[in-house]
Amino acid sequence: MSNSQLSKDPIKDDILTGARTLFERFGFKKTTMEDIARQVGKSKSALYYYYKTKEEIFEAVVLEDIDKSRVEATAAMSNVESATDKFAALISTILGSLREKTDKFSIFRSDIYENPFLLENIVRQRDSYLEDLFKDILILGISRGEMRVMSNAEMDIWAKTTNLTFRSIGSKVFLDGNFTFLDHIPFLIDILLNGVSRQK
Repeated sequence: MSNSQLSKDPIKDDILTGARTLFERFGFKKTTMEDIARQVGKSKSALYYYYKTKEEIFEAVVLEDIDKSRVEATAAMSNVESATDKFAALISTILGSLREKTDKFSIFRSDIYENPFLLENIVRQRDSYLEDLFKDILILGISRGEMRVMSNAEMDIWAKTTNLTFRSIGSKVFLDGNFTFLDHIPFLIDILLNGVSRQK
């Protein structure tokens, strides 16, 4: 179930909106539960009714962003038919939004360097849905004759390897501010689907 489906309470939405504003302005470390309560006009006790820790709020905020990216990627994939085009749409959408997010959330870099486990659960959830999407695209490609037949284990390995590749690219872009990869998205898509061997 997506994060947006879970968050239908208007008070929760207000808390996440207020927290997002503070996180973007001051970062995770410098933002306190008191700051968030003040930002949304609630008492601390009311805030704790919905979220027990600042980490929970931060996770919910980031998962909202991930959910938004998932919706955008799904919409982009629905506009094309082939597995190759769906893969390209998915990757282009995910990586295409990285530049904006890196600029917006650059203040989090020091927080993540100090606390690398801050995003652990978030990354795990993101990995799960992306690997499922990659595998679905692969199954479609096999059924359409676009890609060679693979065993279920091989499809799992490909989906995990592809996800790890793009997770590494995302980390390079976000943590190092290195946008070089984003200038070569079509090439990245091509080599992941077709490799670098000379075509026969």
